[in-house]
Amino acid sequence: MKEKTITVRSTEREQILIVTREINAALSELTSGDGICTIVVPHTTCAISVNENADPDVPADLIRALRAMIPNVRFEHGEGNSDAHLLSMMIGTSMSWPYRDGRLVMGTWQGVYFIELDGPRSRKVVVYV
Repeated sequence: MKEKTITVRSTEREQILIVTREINAALSELTSGDGICTIVVPHTTCAISVNENADPDVPADLIRALRAMIPNVRFEHGEGNSDAHLLSMMIGTSMSWPYRDGRLVMGTWQGVYFIELDGPRSRKVVVYV
């Protein structure tokens, strides 16, 4: 197995950054072939997913929707970021995706979303093939 680590820097507490270009660059360094890669964010308060990469309103809309999903419960965790832990668990911290000729196989409007839930921070995204 080969891997490449990408560093992502968020500037807001909750933020979606489209990292498709960075993932494809990592893939092109790792392979020129076909297969399935695994993309992992090794953190407990961020997530990874795929969604629309064309309209900048979509990430902002999704951040608002994620905020609205937080239940009205009293979290005990002293750091004050249990909401981020919950959303990370719900969205997921890894995904598998096919690649062809060393590039992700995606639909026209799809992009890879790095989802920051407790920033701003510097984070790692690891691509495995």
